[in-house]
Amino acid sequence: MLRTLPALLLFLGACNPPSPTPDTELSAQATALACYRENGFAMLAAHRGGPAPRYPENALSSLQRLADNGVLYAEIDVRRTADDVYFLLHDDTLERTTTGSGDLEGRVWSELSSERLLDSNGELTNQTIPRLEAVFALARETGLVLNLDLKSVTPAEIVALVDANNARDHVAIIAYTVEDAAAIHALDPGLVLSVPDELDALSASGVNLDASYIWLGTGALNPARDAELASRGLETSVGLFRREDGSATPYLEAAEAGVELLSIDNVDAAVSALGGSDVLQARIEQCRT
Repeated sequence: MLRTLPALLLFLGACNPPSPTPDTELSAQATALACYRENGFAMLAAHRGGPAPRYPENALSSLQRLADNGVLYAEIDVRRTADDVYFLLHDDTLERTTTGSGDLEGRVWSELSSERLLDSNGELTNQTIPRLEAVFALARETGLVLNLDLKSVTPAEIVALVDANNARDHVAIIAYTVEDAAAIHALDPGLVLSVPDELDALSASGVNLDASYIWLGTGALNPARDAELASRGLETSVGLFRREDGSATPYLEAAEAGVELLSIDNVDAAVSALGGSDVLQARIEQCRT
């Protein structure tokens, strides 16, 4: 039933997508993003949960580490088993990040739940693959924002899961296409989305730009484009994980360019470059609603 009702709603919404209205209830993260832009704050979004030695990607321990260090967003990868359990894992196969092997296709939770996670060096840890419900609980407890990358989950499913877990104010969902963004906002136009830089198509499709931030990719920074978007009240995000070299330079350049969300791999270097965990925690607290 969890997928049936949202699927029906999605079908109806696709026929006549609702336009956001002035009384659309934005999630807390939408208003927080505006606060970061208005104050010139650059914040961090940890790619795949910010893996590091002893901290596997997409693991509860890694997400707790992010919260402790003032990282705002935890980008995580959401999948569904054949028996409808939602969990975190990036790859389509198990070998790289777990003690398991083989494809995920057709697996049930009992086959996955006991596999242990490997850290960024391939070393064995005592962590296991987390269920999404446990991750939602951690976000509610810590204030961490879950940046959801949907691997084998539909827009209708994720909106239903967010609602069922009282997590609306603790998520931002990655929409790689205009169509995906429109499908999610047809169900809840107040949820924060990462969307492609296609403003006209987004608006025409019923996407609520007031609850969106614009993904500008992993290429060269474009301060002029960021300034143009900021003048329209829009926030931006860039991927720095292909340019991180252990120095402060990539993070400082992106902050100087006016970007609000810096997607990174190297948590320690990024936190240090932006002033340390106390500074980042103070920014989060200032913009908390």
